[in-house]
Amino acid sequence: MNKKEFDNFFKPYSKNVDNANKHGFWKLSDALIMQIIRDNIPVDIGEESIILDAGGGTGRWVCDLSKIYKSKFIVYDLSSDMLEEAEKNIKNSDIESRVQLIEGDLKNMEKLKSDSIDYVISIYSPISFIYEKEKAFSEIYRILKKGGKAIIMGHGFYNAIFSKINNFCAEAVELNNLDEEKMVKWGDYVPKLNVFSKEILENDLQKAGFSIEKTYGVPVFVQPGYEDFDPENVKRSRISDALEREDFFSKVFELEMKYNSHSTVINRGMNMFVVAIKS
Repeated sequence: MNKKEFDNFFKPYSKNVDNANKHGFWKLSDALIMQIIRDNIPVDIGEESIILDAGGGTGRWVCDLSKIYKSKFIVYDLSSDMLEEAEKNIKNSDIESRVQLIEGDLKNMEKLKSDSIDYVISIYSPISFIYEKEKAFSEIYRILKKGGKAIIMGHGFYNAIFSKINNFCAEAVELNNLDEEKMVKWGDYVPKLNVFSKEILENDLQKAGFSIEKTYGVPVFVQPGYEDFDPENVKRSRISDALEREDFFSKVFELEMKYNSHSTVINRGMNMFVVAIKS
């Protein structure tokens, strides 16, 4: 996508994205992601370790993770509007001394040295916005230290087909294009996005040199309602309302974590979340 299309999407998105996790579906999704990160990055990493959030946007994940990890952080993002919000969030969290903000393209992270980063996370699928995705994977591999770990999320291919059939009753030509191109367009205000099966995302990372440690679907059972994508975050879906019940939330979370890395279940995921290692 061109820079104008990119900016047109992320400028308004940056102002309201941090309010989404007030809704039950996104609370659950966030909780699953946080658990997976904690399961794959030891909590006792040192103060000199560096976690880079690739496409880290408003920095909200770095703010949350800073309460768990004593490490340093880098938020790397192409959107100046998102990074403007990140600066505010990081200041409010009083972690300025531990966080570096870098505006730049994940396809060419020239501002970072090779073999300089301990862990890379990429949450809610920045890689889906990058059409030359192989360049981004190669750059993530380059900047990681040997033995470093990348936890990369991309939108789910099979979930996209499911949703386009059941929620949109999409025309046959759109379904055919989705199947052939592995790209989806969710609405007029959303750019066309890459979608990944477990096998595609793992293969893309292996081509860049990574070894695959584990893959998750996030989430695999819970399906969001159309209200959960309200740009103003005002509308609430039936599932989001139900997830406000503590007992229901806890059981759904338990079932998701129990099965979301099973090989026969992963591709149900709304997103693919792959843990890869630079051997």
